[in-house]
Amino acid sequence: MSLQQRNNPPARPGTPSQRERATGWASTHRVHLGMPHLAFSGLSEAWQLKELGHRHWIQLARMAEHDFPDFYDEAGHTVYAAFRSVRIEGARFDLAKENDTLVIRSSLFRLSRTQVQSEHRLSIGGALLGVVRMVSVFVHRNGQASNRSVVRVEIQGLPPVSQARQSDLAGDGLDGVAWTWDARTDAADRRPQLFFPCPSQDFNGAGFLYFANVPAFVDRAEWNVDPDFARNAITRWRSVAYHANIDPGEAISIELVDYERDDLLWRHRCRVTRATDGKHVADVLSVRSRVEVAGSRRTPAHREVEYRDRSDCPG
Repeated sequence: MSLQQRNNPPARPGTPSQRERATGWASTHRVHLGMPHLAFSGLSEAWQLKELGHRHWIQLARMAEHDFPDFYDEAGHTVYAAFRSVRIEGARFDLAKENDTLVIRSSLFRLSRTQVQSEHRLSIGGALLGVVRMVSVFVHRNGQASNRSVVRVEIQGLPPVSQARQSDLAGDGLDGVAWTWDARTDAADRRPQLFFPCPSQDFNGAGFLYFANVPAFVDRAEWNVDPDFARNAITRWRSVAYHANIDPGEAISIELVDYERDDLLWRHRCRVTRATDGKHVADVLSVRSRVEVAGSRRTPAHREVEYRDRSDCPG
């Protein structure tokens, strides 16, 4: 099969027009929450980022009218969607409990020749748990095995760029974020921390340090600074801008650049760098708060029946 056939499969009956495809794709997905989906203080941020990243990838395939995600550049190299920025807003993940039904409403549209944005609205029983927005770019390795050789590419077969949609995440992912900081930060807290990502746990099937694990390492750095706060902490807002990746065997350094906090709330900005050469890997801005109730919480299983009857939870 030629590259043109791969990236431009024949249209199937009932498929949307180019104009309809340009304005975005939408879908609804339901998840019955159990241990894989939950963390100590509520909905697992790491699980949801992985799940939403997967939904973004599947939506890209639908947008390109593929049966499954399978993209190539003009030279036939395998192409992946690498996230450039992720933002979590209005998060109330502590509301999620075992046996709840999480509803994920996703939409996706094309921002530019190489960028696509998705938005995911999370709810339980009609209550909004948060909104997650993600911007990806198409990349491939430039003839080398190293993740340092990754370059951005354009692929064929997608609908035209939507002129009606814009994003404040399309730049460095931190656009519109202007925080002022308490200058009385402790120098010891700001000391860079070294982490060694494990290939079998922290890298994905494409060989990249998984985007969802970057904020997870930031949470570990927070835990090292103040375990009493971090024990019951949960994310309320987070913005991650990704700049580079690492190879298996390389370490990352996380520096708590700025922060301000009180007993219940902690705002901080972390810089993630590649330890071998100081390459800037990511910027992570977070708002974290303590929750009163953490640990095991269970919703009676009969609530599942109630959710199925709601208009926001299609069967």
